[in-house]
Amino acid sequence: MQRDLKLPIKVIYVEDDETILKKMTGFLQNHVKELHTAKNGKEGFDLFININPDAVITDFDMPVMDGLEMIRKIKEQRPETPIFVTTAFESDTLHLMEAIEYGITRYVCKKSKPHRLLDSIYDYFKNNERLRFFLKLSSDGKILSIGEKFAYFLGYNSKELLFEPVESLIEPIPHTHNRQFLNGLKEYRDIERVECIFRKKDGNDIVLSGSAEFSISGKEKTYVTKWHPIDSIVRTNEEIKEQLAKESYLKSLMKFHAKTSQDIIIADTIEEFFQKFIEKLPMISIETLGFLILNENLRNHETVYKFSTKLPLESLVRESIDIKDLKNEKVYLPCYLALKHNRMVFVDDISHLPDTEFKELLLTSGIVTAISIPMKIRSQNSPKGILTLLFRQNHIFDKEELDLWQNIANTVAFGIESIRAKRERDALIKKLDMMAHTDKLTGAVNRHRGIELLEHEIKRAERYGHPFSIIYFDIDHFKKINDTYGHTTGDRVLIKTTETIRKNLRATDSLIRWGGEEFLILLPQTVLCDTVHIAQKLREQIENRYADIPVPITASFGIATWEEGQSLDTLLHRADVKMYEAKKLGRNRISY
Repeated sequence: MQRDLKLPIKVIYVEDDETILKKMTGFLQNHVKELHTAKNGKEGFDLFININPDAVITDFDMPVMDGLEMIRKIKEQRPETPIFVTTAFESDTLHLMEAIEYGITRYVCKKSKPHRLLDSIYDYFKNNERLRFFLKLSSDGKILSIGEKFAYFLGYNSKELLFEPVESLIEPIPHTHNRQFLNGLKEYRDIERVECIFRKKDGNDIVLSGSAEFSISGKEKTYVTKWHPIDSIVRTNEEIKEQLAKESYLKSLMKFHAKTSQDIIIADTIEEFFQKFIEKLPMISIETLGFLILNENLRNHETVYKFSTKLPLESLVRESIDIKDLKNEKVYLPCYLALKHNRMVFVDDISHLPDTEFKELLLTSGIVTAISIPMKIRSQNSPKGILTLLFRQNHIFDKEELDLWQNIANTVAFGIESIRAKRERDALIKKLDMMAHTDKLTGAVNRHRGIELLEHEIKRAERYGHPFSIIYFDIDHFKKINDTYGHTTGDRVLIKTTETIRKNLRATDSLIRWGGEEFLILLPQTVLCDTVHIAQKLREQIENRYADIPVPITASFGIATWEEGQSLDTLLHRADVKMYEAKKLGRNRISY
């Protein structure tokens, strides 16, 4: 369609703001054939019923009946009606996603230039079936009928061309293509494709591409010809390319969704899961970036953890912010609104956001469009967080894409819950394992687990020839401590002794409570001389003990180093003998 001509359509424009209504009415009247205005949804719907328009342009927030309700009623009456929405930001964006569900055609920010709305209308109508140009001719070349839109395009009223010769529009001289077409009409056959120069009423010429279909009905022989501007072929090819690109984009979204689901299984932490998610966003399109906000709901107020990119994507930044802080409410629009209302929030032009450092960061990174999507889990009322997508070009969403993104966001929420549950399960298993293999009082390995460790170490020594030793020790006069000071003090002695021992062992060593006041220490890859040194150090540490226990504490130590072919029972017996030998020699000493 040429922009210097009015678009031959009938439009209803609904807007309650007098200033905006006056400004846009003056603009639209210069570009569409027929314009009707209304100041609220009820007036707009009544007009719709009465005049059957080609298109509707509407605002959301209006008295009597709001725009969203009017859109719903119009779509119930005539679903194919194109509806163009002009949106403000903070209030309207909450309705926008619902309007998309109803099937609106396009949406444009009110603060955008009027030509952006006009471009959307032209884009929609340029290939609309009702606006295609047709011309019905008799076999002798008289105009029997012409499409109203076609006549309007050429500058005529359709009635004034009736029964005029087609040469009044397609002059044979001096145009070769025109003569070929007119001669073809005399041959009573279909004409598959031809290009002709049409003369408009104002005297200007335009090249149109078309075809002619010959038909016979009784005695009547007629041609139905269809025409379109040459440049529409180029536009059609571009639209095919756009459609293919859109299909490719949607397929990449589906693959992205599948990979996100796989990452839930692989990731060990939520941060790792988010890292993979954010890193894969540009794989969908180099124009697509984003960040995530995780809602933790701590201490009865909403605190979020932002996993963001530095734009372009480099690394995730974990930042704790209070979403109820009014300053953050402004900074994190539209994220805040999406979290607050648990609904998608869309910004079609970042420049219309309030002035903040956040906005400046987006603008300097070339971000044009943003959408914030709640990450929902069905069993919960509030979202787990917000997925915000950033686009470096104006991005028009349709219902299919929004559904895909919502599913992806919900999968992320499920991933958060799954990874948390997995970590909690692993922690519980670890705790249960520790409880099953740990002495409750002292925290040392219990005897059952200790035997498993000793048997494993013997197998390792037999296979690889690695030496290892054990230290068997017993707290001296422990029964007397219990009898004199009570079992509570006795327990404190056991706890303090094991704490002292653990502080002086290596990470590879194991302290085992063998029974009562008897303990065993497993020292992998340790020869006798080193074991004696360790035991001596432990004996001194126990003796130089704690002021908070009112009794001297000492221990007697027996040492045994494993020898090839030796069984566990034999090894334990040797260490036991040496420990009792130390006691007989006066206690508080080492025997080996």
